[in-house]
Amino acid sequence: MSFKFSFYVSFFAVITLILIVLVGVGGLGLHVLFGIIIPYLAALTFFIGVINRVVKWGRVPVPFRIPTTCAQEHTLPWIKRNLKDKLDNPFTNAWVIGRMFLEVLTFRSLFRSTRTEL
Repeated sequence: MSFKFSFYVSFFAVITLILIVLVGVGGLGLHVLFGIIIPYLAALTFFIGVINRVVKWGRVPVPFRIPTTCAQEHTLPWIKRNLKDKLDNPFTNAWVIGRMFLEVLTFRSLFRSTRTEL
């Protein structure tokens, strides 16, 4: 597809959607549908899609394990483990889910090493 064709298809799709809303709200009085129901459905669809992607990502089989954490605290009984240690070095599936939850929502590993020196 050429750029011009793609541009015009997108442009006319937006104009059509605007006209549908204008006719629905102005002519038919569907304020509740276009002002409340459709925005909530859009937000709900977005959040369900994000959750679906994260669940799919979590279920993908890994061909080989690449250890990204050192779980030495579990093998050494004299080392006390607090909440931070359990999330940084998960041993059980529950702690792995907790670490994955924090990684997905807060991007922990992305903001860990932000200082650079030359």
